[in-house]
Amino acid sequence: MRSLRVLPLLFLLCVVGCGAYEVVPEDDYNVAQKVKSGQYELVKKDELSQLRQDAQIGKSVGRYQIYRSGFRTWRLDTATGRTCFLLTTDDDWKKPDITLSGCSVG
Repeated sequence: MRSLRVLPLLFLLCVVGCGAYEVVPEDDYNVAQKVKSGQYELVKKDELSQLRQDAQIGKSVGRYQIYRSGFRTWRLDTATGRTCFLLTTDDDWKKPDITLSGCSVG
């Protein structure tokens, strides 16, 4: 009989004690943690829309710039200053210094 009185009291304590907490779905919690840790970055919808429009018209919005000089096409990484060859003739690729300067070389 006494346990029947204690049961509603325990239920009431649990409900009142948990009132400050909100239940968040696990997926939303994981996203929020990634934003806090810096793994994700939030972008406004209008800024994202502008970036997509720029990409569609071929506007350069990245850190790489492509240049052409004669029969060679090379890429500049503006973040590191490193350059590498993207395209050249078959004979040019046979030269060791050109081969080592290709973008596919790590």
